[in-house]
Amino acid sequence: MFERIGRNDSLHHEVVEYVRKLVEGGRLKPGSRLPTEREMSEKFGVSRTVVRDAVKTLSGLGFVEVKHGVGIFVTQPDSKFLAEQLSRLLYRRGDTIYSLFEVRMLLETAAAAWAAERRNKDDLEVLAENVNAHLALVQANGDLAALGEIDRSFHLLVAKATGNHIVTNLMRSMLDLFAESNQRTLAIAGRARQSAEEHEAVYRAIAAEDADGARKAMVTHLDSVLQSLEQQKIV
Repeated sequence: MFERIGRNDSLHHEVVEYVRKLVEGGRLKPGSRLPTEREMSEKFGVSRTVVRDAVKTLSGLGFVEVKHGVGIFVTQPDSKFLAEQLSRLLYRRGDTIYSLFEVRMLLETAAAAWAAERRNKDDLEVLAENVNAHLALVQANGDLAALGEIDRSFHLLVAKATGNHIVTNLMRSMLDLFAESNQRTLAIAGRARQSAEEHEAVYRAIAAEDADGARKAMVTHLDSVLQSLEQQKIV
């Protein structure tokens, strides 16, 4: 199965492509154990450094998992990993992001209204905790990763407050697709604070059982996010 490869300036990319095609073609199944680095080096006719670099790349792409002291195994990329990869591609296609954003607008504004009508005490508690923690993190100049995570959590909590698990799953997938653009917008001066304050407005409407107010507050929030995306020339 493993054969000597041609030589050029990027040998490790050739190894990556060779293994990737074996996986995608079904010749290497999830769970399959690859030869050792030394064995692959001999089979491919390249140095162990080339193989080691290729394995690192394959691992980063989600095709293999390195279990130290055990071996190198073919993996099955999970949905979150695939969404992250797609998110990076979508970041380069502003028209596609805009189309997705239109769908997100429909989903989230409806979710906010339903949350105002259906939320329970526990929903309100976790939403309040999120909003307060978000505002505190902004005040403390928290890093982008933490801000992105708490921002994402708010939207998921609103979805969960609808009591509709399909809405929650759709929202989770949608947020995964916006992961790359979300990090870009949060880097804009003042964007993180604005988002935190807009989240608070959505929460207050939900707490007041004001479905129309929650919908309008979410529209205001998403409109401002879209403006940030446009500012960054993402859409």
